[in-house]
Parts: sequence; C-alpha cells; structure tokens
Amino acid sequence: MLRPLLFLIITSLCASYASAQSVPVEDVSKSMLNWTQHLNADVDKYFTREKRDELIRNLDAFKQALTLYAKTRKNLSDSIFRKNIAPGNKDPKNLELLKGQMGEVIRQMRNVTDLTNNELREEGDRLNDKIYNVLNGDGNQFLSYLEAFLSGLAVTKKEMALDNGTTYDRLQQSINLLTSTQEKIRGKMK
Repeated sequence: MLRPLLFLIITSLCASYASAQSVPVEDVSKSMLNWTQHLNADVDKYFTREKRDELIRNLDAFKQALTLYAKTRKNLSDSIFRKNIAPGNKDPKNLELLKGQMGEVIRQMRNVTDLTNNELREEGDRLNDKIYNVLNGDGNQFLSYLEAFLSGLAVTKKEMALDNGTTYDRLQQSINLLTSTQEKIRGKMK
C-alpha cells in the first residue's frame, strides 16, 4: 500500500517540477492566422471604395512587417541550430531586434484593423493587446521559444524546432492571406 502511494507522490512532484520549469510562451501565431483568415473571408463586410487605396497600402505595410519578422525569426533559429548554441547564453541584441520588429507588426496591424468592421476590429484589438502586453511586460512571458532562448532560458531543441516549424508556417499562411486580401480588394474595383 505504501509503494503505490509513494510512487504517486513522486510522480506528482516530478510533474509539478516540470510544469514549474516550463518556459512561459504565449504563441500568438494561431490567433494571427485566425484573424487574417477572417480578414480575408470578410472583405465584403468592411470594404468600401473610399477605403480601397488606404487598405491596400496598410495591408502591404502589415505584410512587409510580418514578413520581415518571420524571416528574422527563421534566420535566428536556423543559426542557433547550425552553430549548435547551447541554452543559457543571452543575446539581448537579437532579442531587442525581434521585439522591435514585432512592435512594428502590431503598429501596422492596428492601421489595418482601424479600417475594418467592428467585429474584426475587436478581434484584432484583442490580439494586438495580447501581443503588446507580452512585449512590454516584465519579461516573464515570451512570444516564442526563440525569445526565451535569447533571454538565456533553458529551451529544449524540441521546443525550438516546434517554434521554428509550426509557428513559421502559420506566419507564412498569414502573409499569404494578406496578399489574397489585397487581390480581392483590387478585384472589387474592376
């Protein structure tokens, strides 16, 4: 009777320790993908001829900012894997680069959000606020495992690989949806 109880206690302690040691990442790529899907699908709900040029210009700026951020993330992750850099080494320069680029992403996103309908604006504002709060928080939460790694936290290769793969794919899909949205808007003026 004592052995199963002891095993249960040890197992729960190990699980508690593992969860306490996990890196606090707020992956917003899925929310970004969802929002850009809604933005693309609901063009008819917010498009007006008066907004056309401004929408296309702001979508382009948003797409460029998101593309730069995604490429920087991918290049930094690839470099870490190529050079086999061990966790625990802080890289404040590249961490600030990523944060600055994400700051530009949310600024450009806000410009697009302001030209949409109430529903898309609310969804975009919630996402924008979530990203802003992580970027400007006390440093206890990160937008990616890459940021956590650059902050010197112990991030596993598996977490980095997942971050480099799944998240990058979602960002690429979001970029493609922004292009599709621009094409839909241009098509409405023919």
